[in-house]
Amino acid sequence: MKRKIFGISLILCLALAFCFAGVFSSKGVANAENVDVLVSLANDSLLTACDDYFAYTNGKCIFLAKDNKLLSYEEQSQFDGFIDIAMNSTHILALAKNGNEKYLWAYEYNDIRIAKITNYKPTDIFLDYVVSIYANHDGGFFAMETNKVNSISLNSNESNSAYFISNTGLIDGLYKDVKNFIVENSVLYSIIDGDLYVIDEQNFDYPDLSSFCKRNGEFIDISVSNGKVLLLDANGVYQYDNSNSSISTLTTDGLNSNSNICSAYDSANDVNYVYTKSNLNAVNMFVYSNGNLEYYGCFDNNVYTHPTEYDIVKLYKAEVDVTLYSSPRHLQRMGVIPSGSYFINLSERDDYIYVYYHDSEDDKTQYGYIKKSANVALCPASEECQYGSFLQPLHRDTAIYKYPFVGAGSEKLLDAPINMQLVFIDNVGQDGNFSWGWYKVGFVNNGKTVYGYIKTVDVSPYTQLNAPSLSKSVKLTSKKLGQYITLYALPYENEEDAIEVAQLAEGTQVYLKEKFNKKSQWTAIYYEGKTAYVKTANVKASGLTSWQLALVITIPCVVIAIAVAVTLIVVAKKKKHVYNY
Repeated sequence: MKRKIFGISLILCLALAFCFAGVFSSKGVANAENVDVLVSLANDSLLTACDDYFAYTNGKCIFLAKDNKLLSYEEQSQFDGFIDIAMNSTHILALAKNGNEKYLWAYEYNDIRIAKITNYKPTDIFLDYVVSIYANHDGGFFAMETNKVNSISLNSNESNSAYFISNTGLIDGLYKDVKNFIVENSVLYSIIDGDLYVIDEQNFDYPDLSSFCKRNGEFIDISVSNGKVLLLDANGVYQYDNSNSSISTLTTDGLNSNSNICSAYDSANDVNYVYTKSNLNAVNMFVYSNGNLEYYGCFDNNVYTHPTEYDIVKLYKAEVDVTLYSSPRHLQRMGVIPSGSYFINLSERDDYIYVYYHDSEDDKTQYGYIKKSANVALCPASEECQYGSFLQPLHRDTAIYKYPFVGAGSEKLLDAPINMQLVFIDNVGQDGNFSWGWYKVGFVNNGKTVYGYIKTVDVSPYTQLNAPSLSKSVKLTSKKLGQYITLYALPYENEEDAIEVAQLAEGTQVYLKEKFNKKSQWTAIYYEGKTAYVKTANVKASGLTSWQLALVITIPCVVIAIAVAVTLIVVAKKKKHVYNY
């Protein structure tokens, strides 16, 4: 009996597993990847946005860039292509055509996928007459037919209501190209034959649109941000002021006849975003404020390479909540560094800082970018170590890391023994009573100078060394007579890394730390209980130093000179004595 129950349970578990696998691997659904978002658009791609997310089409696929993830759905229906798309915080609407027939499809999305609403059938809408769709900032959807605007309900049991109704001969062909519209404060702004019409009557029966405000142009798209109407043509982005019917230029960068424009309000951060499809088939992102467009970032199909070697390692503190982005180009929001939190500046590029941030509460580590203009403060480090210039590990096999954190990007360099001599280089940072807890140190490993980071709690003052009685004694020498020889804390390749310990006179006797190798650039010696390094060219393992050699040469010459002088004096005295007789 037990075997039967176990077998049935096993079969049920397997069946459930296959069901879940079928759901998430079904064709048309793509799970999100936590990657730096790469966007690839085509000439016929369409663009829409909501909050700080945007959606676009490419071929028969709909893509959504959301939370540093790229979701996608491939439409399986037979159709020629998409005509327009719109989105709110939960749904995406797509207008498509197949020959002379048009379709309106609805999709719902969340953090992991996009799924089609298969039973959605819009009512009271003549789809063949629909030219454009639109979603306002309240999340309401609208469809523009050639002679009216209908609000759209995604609930198939509710009727769609007419919002604007006209009888202007649009269907009869009085106007050639009726497309792209917005509804703002009960006013319909529509692009018809490239011109902007401002229609401020809900229902009217005129032979044409001459009764309404018209601004001539070659506009190809329209949007609204912070209550202002934004227009786009092949040359730039413009703002329409309803108070005086004027149009002002916002930007003229990187657009063409395939461009789109859309806007979104990010309520969580109180920011108005504007997106444009550029002439490079990329998505340019702007912040719209006070009648200006400030360039914010670009999404394209270029792979952005993050730094792997960090040239700046400084501690900073966030004085307000600071947004963490995926890259300087693909500005997907990765999260927030809370006010009062500490993070490390690793590298800088353009107007952005690449940082390491660890959330101790959630035990979560993130690498990302913040703007240089963000409200952050440098936590200056003490230039001195409380233990002095020389340290040693406090514990056996103490880890030294490449950077002052543990984890990806900061591999362990060494498990250091207790008696290992470390040279203090820098303190990463401190802020009042807060200590970041890392020292940058230098040490010699296999004859090479290595720099790394060790936790401050794992170091102690360096224990003084005594030179062994059997250590070989050598003398320091110089190529220039009377020149002092410099001892260094560490061997170095670049002069800026030199750390001087002392300067000793020519002929000073020192003890070798290891076997002398005249082919090596550096020689390790004992000096005042520490290991110091001197250039091998300044070490004389045997023979005379230059000073001693100078004395050897000079003294005989001096003796000879004195002897000659004495001889000359004696001879002179004898001659004088002879003359006296």
